[in-house]
Amino acid sequence: MNGKNTFDVLKFSPLAEGNIKLVHEMCEKNVKHVSKSLETFKRATLGSDLFEKGLSLVAYQGEKNIAAFFMVVLREPFVFKKKRKVAVLKFFVVDENWRYKGIGSNLLYKLMKKLRNHEKKCFKMKFEFGTSMPDYWFPGLDPRHTEAYFFLKKHGFKKKGERINLCIDLGAFSDKRPPSQLNDIKISRATLEDKEELVPLKFIPKAYQLGFWPQETALSYKNDPISCFVAKNKKGRIFGFAAHSVHFPGSFGPTGVNGKLQGRGIGGLLLNWCLWDIKQKGLLKAKIMWVVGDTVYFYLKTKGAHICEFFWPMHGRI
Repeated sequence: MNGKNTFDVLKFSPLAEGNIKLVHEMCEKNVKHVSKSLETFKRATLGSDLFEKGLSLVAYQGEKNIAAFFMVVLREPFVFKKKRKVAVLKFFVVDENWRYKGIGSNLLYKLMKKLRNHEKKCFKMKFEFGTSMPDYWFPGLDPRHTEAYFFLKKHGFKKKGERINLCIDLGAFSDKRPPSQLNDIKISRATLEDKEELVPLKFIPKAYQLGFWPQETALSYKNDPISCFVAKNKKGRIFGFAAHSVHFPGSFGPTGVNGKLQGRGIGGLLLNWCLWDIKQKGLLKAKIMWVVGDTVYFYLKTKGAHICEFFWPMHGRI
């Protein structure tokens, strides 16, 4: 550094169209176990409804040497949605040549200062990693990212439980279109005309309506074609749905079926349609996001799904 302080040679700017390609290249080079296209990265950053320019920071030297990228979003909590916000560290990556120089801590402190002065700051605001619903990539921290774990721990984040993703190998999955009829239930791709009835999810328990599933389901309408399938009765009313590629290409969920029609194979058929649709896009693996409880066994038994990723929820406070 020719005797200069590390921060004297760095400049800082928000994420923007002008630097996102270089930032994406730096992330791809320095993050193991994760690889996403530039298009998917753009959708999760600049294209996210939660993106705030002022809550992103890119550190760079010169024109093309990206040293680090940090991004925070503010999302609704699971409860008290009108009164509170949750801060989420959605991305934090430091180039391996710039690590252990205090750059990550510096960027995090800058963003935390912005959060403390933000108009939506609330008392003892929660600060989490990854859980940027509705368009999250990770339901927590992948513990294989050891440096990231100790960085978060250093800054007051604590591990709160464990979450898992499942993977399904589509290599042996049939290329034949699944049946579109199951007794008196018809399966079809969701249409624009379905959106008003579908997105509120009033046909499944209210707990899911009040969570993030409606917003996640709405994101399926950003894909072309719409990446959601619905189950309708004879009267054309929606009683079940399944979405995919909401979070990134090949991701599966959310999905649900009206309680009165569960146990009839509708959920399994909706899953088949999503897996078939994913495979038609040339992908050979589907990832079922944030699976809990006995649902894991359902996917194992019906599709041979296996646990492929563990995540640790990491929580702190602002």
